[in-house]
Amino acid sequence: MAILTTAVLAGPPNSPVVRSLSLDLERRGFIVYIVCSSMDEEQQVLSESRADVRPLHLDVVDTMGTREAVDRFNALLAKPHVAFSGATPHNLHLSGVILVPDLIYPTGPVETVTPELWSDALNAKVLNTIAVTQALLPTVCEFKSRVLMLTPSIIASLRPPFHSVETTIVSALEGFLASLRAELGTLGIEVLQFHLGTFDFTNVGLKQHLPTRSMGSPVAWPATTRALYASNFEAQTRVAQNRGLLSQSGSSVRELHNGVFDALTQKRPRKVWRVGRGSVTYDLVGSWVPSGLVGWMMGLQRVCLDRSSKPQLEDSVQLQAWERIEAIA
Repeated sequence: MAILTTAVLAGPPNSPVVRSLSLDLERRGFIVYIVCSSMDEEQQVLSESRADVRPLHLDVVDTMGTREAVDRFNALLAKPHVAFSGATPHNLHLSGVILVPDLIYPTGPVETVTPELWSDALNAKVLNTIAVTQALLPTVCEFKSRVLMLTPSIIASLRPPFHSVETTIVSALEGFLASLRAELGTLGIEVLQFHLGTFDFTNVGLKQHLPTRSMGSPVAWPATTRALYASNFEAQTRVAQNRGLLSQSGSSVRELHNGVFDALTQKRPRKVWRVGRGSVTYDLVGSWVPSGLVGWMMGLQRVCLDRSSKPQLEDSVQLQAWERIEAIA
């Protein structure tokens, strides 16, 4: 009996990464299930009108409902699949679970990120990812499926100021993944991580790039906070945008598609994949370049507590440093 490969994508259905990966894997012959926690998300998946891109309802807040949904999914995988009346039955095999935590992060000084924002971000990106993984682990173990996690890498590598939420959450996810890899490794199950750079998604009808951040505005900050941090926040934002760290053109999304497909199908895939513009270069910069030098290259200057001084950007030495890094990329 023939085998049909399936994959589960756990991430926001409206995410450009989830959408583009689901369509690409379907073109390659996969049956793709996208984890949905609400009827609205299910409708988003169904609105694509792709026969082999399907919603998998999994509301992890409802413990009993989650267990029942996973049991139904396991039963679906266990029984022969008939594409149409009279067709030869196929067995389904779950090749992998692809975790794509929400990639939108708030920015700003630590004192402007409210406890509510921290709570929402940690729940949506860390706890939800852990809960979905836990729910699907019995299925992963039964089918010896692979687990892939996709996380943004540029900010997590450079760890600049005003990005505390993203830095914290990516570190937490990497810690969880390391422990999961060690546990599943004893069962011969692969756990892989993708460090993502920037990608251009315009070819899939999405005029946005990766990663997408909720850029704060100093105008909304208290006057004292604005005096202390606004000049450096604005300077760093300008440099980051000019250098393509946040929202400039990135690699072709095909690089991501090929990497995920290879990770699902290669006999001995590597543990860590770096794909997208800047994913390799800025990992090296973050590992080897002193943080003070990175901050200076990002346009940061020391601010006197009695008065704010506007940073002077793009002097000749700073430009030369960026040119050396871009030459590596």
